[in-house]
Amino acid sequence: MVTDLGGFVASTFKRGLQFINIPTSLLAMVDASVGGKNGIDLGHIKNQIGVINLPEMVLIDTDFLNTLPAEQIASGLAEMLKHGIIHSNNYWERVKNIAVSNKNEFETLIWDSIEIKKEIVAKDPLEKNLRKTLNYGHTLGHAIESYFLKSPDKKNLLHGEAVAAGMVLATFISMETYGFPKETLFDISKTIFKYFPKQSFDKKDIEAIINLLVFDKKNRNGQVLFVLMKDIGNYKIDCVVSNNLIYNAFDYYKNF
Repeated sequence: MVTDLGGFVASTFKRGLQFINIPTSLLAMVDASVGGKNGIDLGHIKNQIGVINLPEMVLIDTDFLNTLPAEQIASGLAEMLKHGIIHSNNYWERVKNIAVSNKNEFETLIWDSIEIKKEIVAKDPLEKNLRKTLNYGHTLGHAIESYFLKSPDKKNLLHGEAVAAGMVLATFISMETYGFPKETLFDISKTIFKYFPKQSFDKKDIEAIINLLVFDKKNRNGQVLFVLMKDIGNYKIDCVVSNNLIYNAFDYYKNF
């Protein structure tokens, strides 16, 4: 949140000032501080106002992570798991068994995660194609996050908690749509539920979440567009998904 807000203010004040990001959470280190996206929410709707503007530098000191509660570490881990799914089996296998207590291994995985995102952004800075893969799990994840934020009977979710649920849903949809391997879906689901508590969604919740999908920034010409996977590291962008399939994905999530 701080790097997004700071970058947005710097990019718009007096038509733009140079800025440096010094992320102090895992989520910011591996995701928000890298890539130049600086956005703010409009009410409870995610990232509706913003600019793409790269910082002069990103300065990372992992000692900041020693100050964070476990749920904040997990929130950042969701983005690292996402990098594994969209990048390669090699990184997925390493990050799914991450040992936070092993400082050297943890720092190596953080660096590799940053490198994965940096490489994608360098190839597609304005999100015309490849960069859309960084939104894997975020179409439903952002809608879930927004819905829980505005619902008085729901506990607010951290970004990574919502995206983790969104990745389980998106991977099920990928299996149904593009034949994503069932055993890998099981592996991803098992891994995510190891780190993140299962959320409860009733029919009313799901209907409201689907209605929020219209605000997703990847939409074109009134169509909600998903990033899906054929396999780990093998993506498909601009995918139209039926509401019926989304309901089936929530059934899978509930019953896993």
